[in-house]
Amino acid sequence: MSLPMAKEQDKVRLVLQKQNAPPGFKINMKLFADVSGSFKDEFTKKLPSGGYIVDPFFTAALAIAGVIDPDRNIQIIGFSDRALDTGDYSVDTETDIRTDFLNRAKPILWGSTDYAKALEALLKSKAMEQTLGGMLKGLFSFGKKKTAEKKEAFLVLFVSDGEDMGSAPHFISQLNELAKIGTFVVLIGANSDKKVKFNLMQKAAAEVEGCTFHRLTELASLSTDQLYDRIFDTEFKRWLEQLPAEYKN
Repeated sequence: MSLPMAKEQDKVRLVLQKQNAPPGFKINMKLFADVSGSFKDEFTKKLPSGGYIVDPFFTAALAIAGVIDPDRNIQIIGFSDRALDTGDYSVDTETDIRTDFLNRAKPILWGSTDYAKALEALLKSKAMEQTLGGMLKGLFSFGKKKTAEKKEAFLVLFVSDGEDMGSAPHFISQLNELAKIGTFVVLIGANSDKKVKFNLMQKAAAEVEGCTFHRLTELASLSTDQLYDRIFDTEFKRWLEQLPAEYKN
């Protein structure tokens, strides 16, 4: 593990301490990455200072996984008007996660935006059904965990730069199902155009338990510190306090 990643993980530990996360608390880290056409430049055009606008999202997700994911990896689902589970990325071996992700996500790159399709990539997976021991038949899958006595909680970071063009009721209903199985969802609306309101994300955060929304506009100067503060916000602290003991022990 690189020194910069070690420092990022120290930042995560500090934020978790501030939110009173119990020592040894583990949660499965998942990232949903919008690869619609309107977000192409953020993935492919280098900033004058180096790097890409999307880099902080990937770095933050990996750092969080290194601290609280049981397997020290993240699963990334790419989505546009289609969606693809691109698999796992390990904090211990990943060196260029943006490039690796784009290579795996090639079949779905640069379409329109459908939030519900992103969740469907998980909902239809047989692997998650096995993980949950069939308890939630047909719900969704992250496809990497084995059934255990202890219930497993999930942290979902969902990043998009545009309004949804799919079925809003379907997206909300899926989020409600996730809430039933110990999932905290962070919806990030990332667009420098302040006219984009992210109405569905705002609605979801207001209606769904364990769901929060944050709007980001200054993307070129976005830091991982800003992301950690938004991911582990006051709503996360409230959710964690109310999370049943079987998810924490």
